[in-house]
Amino acid sequence: MITALGLGLAAYIAVLAAGDVYLILVHVFAARNRLARERGELSRLSLERDQEPLICVQLPVHNEASMVGRAIDAACGLDWPRDRLEIQVLDDASTDETRRLAGDRMAAWSEKGARIFLHSRVDRTDYKAGLLREGLQLTTARYVAVFDVDYWPVPGVVRDLMGVLLADSRTAFVQARLDYRNREHNWLTRAQATELDTLIAYEHAARNWSGIPMTFSGTCAVWRRDAIEDAGGWSGRSLTEDLDLSLRALARGWRSRFLASVAVAGELPESFAILSAQRLRWGAGTAQQLRSWPWALHHQLAWHQSLVFFLLSQFHATVRVLLVALVGCVTWSAVSSSPGTGLLVASLCGVLAFIVLAKTIGALLAMRIVGRKLTLRSAVDIGLMWCLQVSLIPIACKAAWESLLPGQREFRRTPKKG
Repeated sequence: MITALGLGLAAYIAVLAAGDVYLILVHVFAARNRLARERGELSRLSLERDQEPLICVQLPVHNEASMVGRAIDAACGLDWPRDRLEIQVLDDASTDETRRLAGDRMAAWSEKGARIFLHSRVDRTDYKAGLLREGLQLTTARYVAVFDVDYWPVPGVVRDLMGVLLADSRTAFVQARLDYRNREHNWLTRAQATELDTLIAYEHAARNWSGIPMTFSGTCAVWRRDAIEDAGGWSGRSLTEDLDLSLRALARGWRSRFLASVAVAGELPESFAILSAQRLRWGAGTAQQLRSWPWALHHQLAWHQSLVFFLLSQFHATVRVLLVALVGCVTWSAVSSSPGTGLLVASLCGVLAFIVLAKTIGALLAMRIVGRKLTLRSAVDIGLMWCLQVSLIPIACKAAWESLLPGQREFRRTPKKG
């Protein structure tokens, strides 16, 4: 029984990882042409002056005194007409100096003609989702840009995102590529940057190029208000409010776009304690989505796109837990001298090798997209990425367990240093 279960788990993980083969082929055969087409599209779709619609830029904050001033400066400095750019600083019941410092910086920008407002609440109902929902009710803008406080866009970012969004009336949001200012700070940030580049510049880019939907990354995107409202608005039922809204919008027939050549730099956790709390929230939220998965979404896709989308969406939430279960099956079979142990061990080794090889190739392809040269340091960074993956296995298992518990989990924002 244990051997059969182990072989079944090995087969399932192999199917999950097979989605990477699809993405690798997309990169190998389409990346160069797709990037060239994207750059041409950005140039062609540049908005004419005096044709810009009203945009609301939302900056959700909670106890981020060290970052809020710089975030306000970046938002107010965007290349967009002042009378059509509305900035919302959304304070989620901060208990430090965030509100005071935000008020001081806002006053300075208001004197320069910026339309900037502070909305502060005393309770944290639905956490970030509730905050964004309240902010949306306070504006008439049909387009909403969301930037976390540690992501500071350069002036032209919103103009690039809006040009692509306005070109297709059925596009729900356009997502910029996430980059990281402190990727070289220590071994942990180097490992995270390599891992997240692999997720975003490799996986999200290939999904976008091949017609497979990609989801909102929680920051650095412009949303069409009609899509948010059609999907039912922001919801706090999941710790990953970005994934939740994305899936509901995609199920309603809306599309998404990812721009690999438009990047916004943010900040990575610099300690393992902070990183663990962040990944616990991400893992639990992603696993929670299985309970409310919008199966209608799959009617919008071809069968192979639908399969790859589902597998990749659940890969990061399930693969570590399944590997632990598989190792447990192997160990039990060996201890109990169960027949077929040799086949089970061989299956485990094969699955592990397959996952490592596919994701390593993905990391190398991502480095090419973000403009990093392939050097010995690159190889070290990939090694660090795999060390990080192993160290996060207990966090993934805890996240999977917490996702099964009833009630709402606490949303713990990732502290930023600035």
